[in-house]
Amino acid sequence: MSKPKFYQAVLKPIKGNVFDKVYPSLKGDNQLTIAERLGNAEGKCECGHNEWMLLADECVAVKEGGKPYIECLNCGMLTHL
Repeated sequence: MSKPKFYQAVLKPIKGNVFDKVYPSLKGDNQLTIAERLGNAEGKCECGHNEWMLLADECVAVKEGGKPYIECLNCGMLTHL
């Protein structure tokens, strides 16, 4: 049996519009907004914080959901973009 492998994720700020990164084909009038996705223009979570981690494509939520998912860095709530 092989030994387990571990990987370390590193938080790195995404510069510019996160939607340009996760939905590069949507431009102009087709572009989503934070207010449309999170219900408020500040991008706040239900817990009141607005710092999010974009989950890796290899995560179960992304693989099974088929969408880019984010996790609140304060409370851990998951939602998709």
